[in-house]
Amino acid sequence: METGIKDMQGKGFIWQVPAIILAAVLLLMSVQVSPAHASFSDTDTGAMAMTAARIPAPAANTVAVTKSCDSFLWFGQAKISVSSFTAVAFANYHELKVIDPDGVVQFTGDMSKSSGRSYSSGIQNSANLSGTWTYQIRGYYKVPNSTNSWAGQPLTGTLNCQ
Repeated sequence: METGIKDMQGKGFIWQVPAIILAAVLLLMSVQVSPAHASFSDTDTGAMAMTAARIPAPAANTVAVTKSCDSFLWFGQAKISVSSFTAVAFANYHELKVIDPDGVVQFTGDMSKSSGRSYSSGIQNSANLSGTWTYQIRGYYKVPNSTNSWAGQPLTGTLNCQ
């Protein structure tokens, strides 16, 4: 008799598992799930201060530039020098850039340093100097502790060498 009871208990267990699973599925299907809802009724304004500025070109009457093409026989030298300038509004850095007749930038100088205000091509074959040299004086705003900067409009001038 003992073996008969054990056999029935094992068979009962086998059919109880599917019945429990079916009951759990039916129970879960009957539970209605509703989405969460939230509402907010408070308002506030941000206090971020913003400004914008346009960096102007230096005024021509505030900049003193000397320029020359010195030549002797077949040698020559192009020189451009800024003896004085007035800082432009919103700029914290000023630059002199000299471009040769082929369009190649030959010099970029920091005008806060005396060495950044003058360019000399050095003595060269006069044929290499021939053409129109261009100089630009421009203000920048360089963002502190960053590599970012904003460039202003340039004051542009030329030097013609024959």
